[in-house]
Parts: sequence; C-alpha cells; structure tokens
Amino acid sequence: MTAVVGSDKETDVKRILVVEDERIIAINICSTLKQYGYNATYVSDANDAIEHIENQNFDLVLMDIMLNGPMDGIEIATIIKKTKEIPVIYLTAYSDEATINRAKATEPFGYLIKPFNSRDLYISVEMAIYKSQVQKHIRNVESRLAENQKWETIALVASGISHEVNNPLTSILNLADLITLEAKKIGSHSLEEKASKIAEESDRIAKIIKNLVSYSQSTSSQWNYSNLGSITNDTRSFLHQYFLKEGIQCEIEIGDIPLIYCQPQKIKQVLLNLIQDARVRVNTREGTIGRKITISLKQAEEDGTSHILIQIKDNGSEDLMKGISQMNSLEVTRSIIGEHKGKMYRDDNLSSWFFTLPIVKPL
Repeated sequence: MTAVVGSDKETDVKRILVVEDERIIAINICSTLKQYGYNATYVSDANDAIEHIENQNFDLVLMDIMLNGPMDGIEIATIIKKTKEIPVIYLTAYSDEATINRAKATEPFGYLIKPFNSRDLYISVEMAIYKSQVQKHIRNVESRLAENQKWETIALVASGISHEVNNPLTSILNLADLITLEAKKIGSHSLEEKASKIAEESDRIAKIIKNLVSYSQSTSSQWNYSNLGSITNDTRSFLHQYFLKEGIQCEIEIGDIPLIYCQPQKIKQVLLNLIQDARVRVNTREGTIGRKITISLKQAEEDGTSHILIQIKDNGSEDLMKGISQMNSLEVTRSIIGEHKGKMYRDDNLSSWFFTLPIVKPL
C-alpha cells in the first residue's frame, strides 16, 4: 500500500519515505512530518519500498525494522545501500543487542525507539538530512581536489617522462632507419616491413607523449576568456591515438561562437569525461565499422540569456558497468559545470550529453 501526505510545490521541500506496515502509525508519522514542512510518502511492504527508492528521489527513509513479509527493514536498507546514497533512520519497538548490531552494519543515520514524540522525530530527521548533505559536500570537495591533484601529477609526470622517453625513442627510430637501409641492400622485404612497423609504433608513442604534455601543461585554475573550439580540439587530439586504434570517427562542428569566460583546464576535464563516456558507449558496437562521436558547439538563447550549447553525440549504447553514470567522474563533471553557472543533462533518445556555458561579456 502506498500513500502520499503533503505536497511538493516548493523545490526545496525534503521528501521522506516512511516504510511502516502499521497504517495508523504511518499516517501519524506522515502527518507530523507535514506539519514540519516535509513531503512524506508511506509504503507498507518491502517490494513497494524498493520500487519507490529505485524510481524516485528521496532525501531520507524512515524504516520500521519489524515488517510483515519475507524481508525486514534491515534487509531492505542493505539492498538500498548498494545502489543509493539515502540516509536511513530505523523505527522499532525493539532494542535488543542482536537487532542493534545488525542495524549498525548498514550505517544508519539514527535509531528511534517507539513510541517517540513529534519533537524527537523532527530532531532526528533534521540531523540525518543535514549530516547526509554535509557528507555529500565533503565527498564532492574531496573528489574535486583529487581531480585537480591528478592533473597536476599528470603534468609533472608528463614533463618528466617526455625527456626520459624521447631520447631512447630517437635512438629506436634511427636504428629502424638503419635496419631499413640494410634490408634494402640485402633485398629482405620481411625485415624492411618489420623495421617500418618499429618506426610507426615509435612515432605513435612520441605523439601520445606530445599530446599528453600539451594537454596537461595548462593546470592553472585562473579564469579567463578562452576559445572553446580550441579547447575541444585539444581534447580530441589528446584522445586521437585511442580513436585511431578503436576505429572511432570523432567529428567537431563549431558554429559562430564567442570566447567563453571559464577555467580552461576544468572545461577540458568536462569534455574529457563526457567524450570518454561516449567512447565507452560506441565501443559496445560489434566491430569497429561505423563507430562515431560528434561534438557540436553553437550559440543558443534561453529565457533571454545567451549561452554556448555543447552536444556530445554517440552512436553506441550504454555500458552499465563502465558508463559515466556509474562513476564518480559524473559528480566532478556536474560540479565543474555548476561552478561555471551552466547546466548538464543526458538525452538518451538523442544518445547525447548536453551541457551549457553562459556567455559573459567583458566589462
């Protein structure tokens, strides 16, 4: 059974799911939550609880431990924890040691012993939601710091290996030329082909290092007016060797767009994350024929404001094990775009990622 108490007219209204098989208790809890300004929905069994949590967004779950049916509240919370980051507060009339130990394993945000008063309920809910928001913010900050540190490390490593690798690569290329000359003298086509392959692969390594150094050199977090087309081309060049090896055609369509006020290195990170996701998707296609990614940049208007609309379209399908939707990089990407006052969304019908960056005119 499912029922909703309260409305969600305000965008900041917190949504709470109450999992309670005693209907009167569930209604009373929801009514109390409504009085404190929450939107509350209650369900009475495990299947409804799991379905609601999978298909809707909730800020908190109030979970009765003792439920009628094959699963109790702790088992439901264990399932939730595997796929969602939703704080759970347990409701129970029992407080035996074994139950508490089982509940602790799911890392709940609270534990209310029945009967409880409305004030205790309100305080527990407020503290759980606040703690959850703080934890998400900390994870987001840590993730962003990790990304910044990663690219600073890449820049340092790239500069270091550039010198160390280019010297022996030059020697290998010279030796490959000598082998080619010797092979021509003795008329060995097989040896000449092998020498040519060595030269080709060495040249490919040199290009990868060159792109890596070029891409990672700009680690500054300074804001400036930048050419978004150049940033996009740089990112494609960085991934060129992978596209070549995997048979991916990556096209860029750039309209008449102005310079964008941004942090160039962070926008490179956004493009890299989303293009990498498109790359994963097109690689789900059998064979390398027809793999394609199209990146388009154009100026658009919305609600009287101008912005650049970037579309990254692929002709693949989602890999649930590797797609960006399952990775921390999605949060980093959203955070960067949010920092730039832009928007980001996925349109599966168009098989595309979209994000916007506002056009800010120089003072």
